[in-house]
Amino acid sequence: MEDFNRYSETEQPQDMNAGGSGNLFGLVSEIAKKFDGKDQNELLKAVFDEAKKNKRNGTLTNDEIDNFAAMLSPVLDDKKRKILEKIVSDLKKI
Repeated sequence: MEDFNRYSETEQPQDMNAGGSGNLFGLVSEIAKKFDGKDQNELLKAVFDEAKKNKRNGTLTNDEIDNFAAMLSPVLDDKKRKILEKIVSDLKKI
């Protein structure tokens, strides 16, 4: 998680650095800190559950979801990219 935390502080796009409860990058960063050293599946489930909650209460937009997916996609292999696409699709339906 150290690399993720370093990335979140230095390399995130300007529009993802705006803050607020709808900021998916900030959300993932917070959850990553809480789950540092834990199972990857636990972390992913927590991120997805929190994103669903924020989507339902109107603090996470489809544009924010797209921006996050575009930022994350290049570092994923094909299998994980397909999983990300499914997650994005599911979140946008909420």
